[in-house]
Amino acid sequence: MPWFRLFLIAAYLLLLVHHGREGSKNTRSLSDYLIAGRSLGGVVIAFSFYATFVSTNSFIGQAGESWEAGLAWWLKVGVYGPLCWLSWLVVAPRFYRRSREYQSLTVADFLGARYRSLVVRRITAIVILLASGLYLVAIYKGSSVALSQFLGLSYGVSAVAVFVVVTTYTLLGGFRSVVLTDSVQGLLMTVGAVLIIFAVLSRGGGLGPMVEQLESIDPRLVSWDGPTPLLMILGIGLAGGLKLLVDPRQVSRIYGLKDERALKIARIVAPILITVTYACLLPVGALARTIVPPEMAATITADTDQLTPYLLGQAEILGPTASSFFLLVLLAAAMSSLDSVLLVTASAITRDLQLLSDDDPRAIGHTRSWVVAISLVAMIVALNPFADIVEITAFSGSLYAACFLSTLVLGLYWNRPNATAATASMVAGGLAVIAWWLAKRNGLTEFHEVYVGLVVSTLVYVTATLTLSPRNPHPEQTH
Repeated sequence: MPWFRLFLIAAYLLLLVHHGREGSKNTRSLSDYLIAGRSLGGVVIAFSFYATFVSTNSFIGQAGESWEAGLAWWLKVGVYGPLCWLSWLVVAPRFYRRSREYQSLTVADFLGARYRSLVVRRITAIVILLASGLYLVAIYKGSSVALSQFLGLSYGVSAVAVFVVVTTYTLLGGFRSVVLTDSVQGLLMTVGAVLIIFAVLSRGGGLGPMVEQLESIDPRLVSWDGPTPLLMILGIGLAGGLKLLVDPRQVSRIYGLKDERALKIARIVAPILITVTYACLLPVGALARTIVPPEMAATITADTDQLTPYLLGQAEILGPTASSFFLLVLLAAAMSSLDSVLLVTASAITRDLQLLSDDDPRAIGHTRSWVVAISLVAMIVALNPFADIVEITAFSGSLYAACFLSTLVLGLYWNRPNATAATASMVAGGLAVIAWWLAKRNGLTEFHEVYVGLVVSTLVYVTATLTLSPRNPHPEQTH
């Protein structure tokens, strides 16, 4: 049904144009462009928070990975749901109030204000550039795979097409456009996740028979002691889930809340959406082993990122019309996450490295220029990615967790902000993650880098904070 798919693409592009125009009309300052002037409601922000986290990486990478890991992969629901709830219960309220107190627009300038240190601000910006750049590569891969299945294009042509559409859209509308589109995509993704698991179960004859057949294929696929070690599964879950607390593209959603009531609404809606979606998506790959024909199984085993596009594309597991529709949902979700990360990354350069202020007439123009440059580099790297989606995403999440869990989360509650402790914690945690990841890639260990990075950064932060006196104490420290 190529005509129907082209119609869906056209409808989606019209939606982007509409939201882009809405965002452009309300963009008069860098604050409007980056955080929509702190004017959005709780439901819209909750759906944007959800859609930004889930994206195509979950539908393609996370759903497909259980093909290799087995049903134990589903345990990650117990990581993502509680961490999302903690994000809105522990991080969001204090960040919401302090960000207004500091008049900050980015996570980097928030930490710079919290620790009263330009060094902290700039190191934070560098971490954001590195970790977000890696994540952009993963999203570009997922969106390009989805588009190639959707329209039958080559992977390279699909990557270029995604680059043109997403970059143009992000240049036009900024944060408001991103959130409005995310809210629509979030609703569609929730419905899509539920429909995909029901379609797989229906095609396979139900959960019981599928589990029995899966056990006959390989007993380890239905065991706690599966092909992927349990500690590795939980490590990957932790690396991804902690981004709900500290990833700047997630935390930046809090900036957009218009009041405390919106905060309370988002605190309820976002964890429910995350839990339901991952409960449906994570077992898809394992269960799909019972319905994928042998001639396709070898291709998916070589690259599990191909499973969901295959189920929705060639297999049309939801039927021709619905499968086409949800392939578009995956593509659009990827685009929504791309524009979120592009905004966060570009603002880290213009606001936190170049130090352009909100009222600087060059600020928006410079931010838009960096959006183009960063998007282009990420697309080029994605043409020949160095790892699969899950590995890239987990590494990116490990960097964020190691660098920001102590400095951001502990720093919000511990009224002894020390710039030296924050700097040492980010540097030590980041280097530990990179070194351990390289060791794991070379077969020297199977222990996930997120554990090492968290232990190192937390120990350094706590030790340095206890032993060093802050040079510029905040008012609450003098009480």
